[in-house]
Amino acid sequence: MISFEEIKMKLDVVPVRPLATAIIIAALYTGSRVNNTIQFGVRAFISIIFLLIFSAYGSLIAIIFSIIGKRGLINFVTARTYGYFASTAVGISFKVQGEEYLNTRPAIFICNHQAAVDLLVLGRIFPKHCVVVGKASLRFIPLLGMFMSLGHAVFLDRKNHGSAVQALTNAAEEIKKQNTSVFIFPEGTRARLQEADLLLFKKGAFHMAVQAKIPIVPIVVANYSDNYNSKRKIFRGGEINIKVLPPIDVSNISIDQIDTLTNSTRINNINNKNNKRVI
Repeated sequence: MISFEEIKMKLDVVPVRPLATAIIIAALYTGSRVNNTIQFGVRAFISIIFLLIFSAYGSLIAIIFSIIGKRGLINFVTARTYGYFASTAVGISFKVQGEEYLNTRPAIFICNHQAAVDLLVLGRIFPKHCVVVGKASLRFIPLLGMFMSLGHAVFLDRKNHGSAVQALTNAAEEIKKQNTSVFIFPEGTRARLQEADLLLFKKGAFHMAVQAKIPIVPIVVANYSDNYNSKRKIFRGGEINIKVLPPIDVSNISIDQIDTLTNSTRINNINNKNNKRVI
């Protein structure tokens, strides 16, 4: 029969503490992953609900404001109201530097494109008397598409180059007639980058600016992959930094110089973009 002392000696040679530590770490990691997934799902669901509610709200605002002659405030009022309530609901806040440049009118506002939280960015900084440029497929999203149409959004079919060019040409003419600004993501698609970099800019926004002879106002949003990352199922609260840069005068820029203008603007935006803060 094995004595108590022999049992104790056998237990002493078994790495009980390291094993227990490993089990605890594994349990905490698994719990954290599950918690992140649940948190991501809940916040994403809340965001979608708010988007649908305020798309309907925006459609109503569009009808009323068109009747009373306040068409230029449709998108501003809807976006800012949505931004306030939706951001509060998911725990996201914004620190904006250079906000005074949002009053530039008319202007082409260009902003780097990252992920779904860009909708909250729009809700925080969308200017008055401004329309947004978006891909044609957005027109068919229930409620959102209706609001965007009533808000006079410019829809681009990127599969049809001729149609996209014509839409931007018409937008440039409308800018001059209505003294209206345009908000566009020049990267054309979401840049899911975790470093301070940007995708290549498409030239549509720059063609519009040069054609209409109105300034370009670059907007740089700091990388927020620590707050939102769909692949890693991360959606947590926190502060995101935004910097609105001084307007770029294009009155003396010719069509032949658009490539140079596009590249220099992109480089300037990269220099003002950082993972943790906006310089």
